[in-house]
Amino acid sequence: MKKSSILFFLILVLVMMILSNNLLANDKVTISIFYKNKKPSEQVLEKINQLLEQFKDSYQINYYLIEDQKNMDIITQFGLPSTHFPFSVVINGKFTANIDDKVVSFVHFPLFMKGIGRHEGNWSIADLEKVFYDNSLLLEENILPTLEEDSNSSECEE
Repeated sequence: MKKSSILFFLILVLVMMILSNNLLANDKVTISIFYKNKKPSEQVLEKINQLLEQFKDSYQINYYLIEDQKNMDIITQFGLPSTHFPFSVVINGKFTANIDDKVVSFVHFPLFMKGIGRHEGNWSIADLEKVFYDNSLLLEENILPTLEEDSNSSECEE
């Protein structure tokens, strides 16, 4: 009787290990997209969505409207700006990465929107794609970009 109990227990442990490994393997990294219902933000969202097409099976993708009060808790949780920002991409709680020895934060507008106004970020779609392929590029600490105050720049229409 003892041998069959031990065998049953070992089989049960083995099955549980296999199931837990499968569950862990199916856990997807989460990408959180923060945007506004304004033309510039929607332009960025369109380009990001094009990029995400190739990653939709690898990631859990969530969208958050920045202006919706019910999203304020998650904005705060991720350490995003408490006041005004037009766009952000957060990967498993991280939005800062080291790309080719340059620290970038996926907050504000990407480089292709240069000239939009004071909410210009320091990241490109190519930077984001690199991080989607290799999450180890993400830094442990999120760093909010410092916006340059330029007296010649106009207020963005965000």
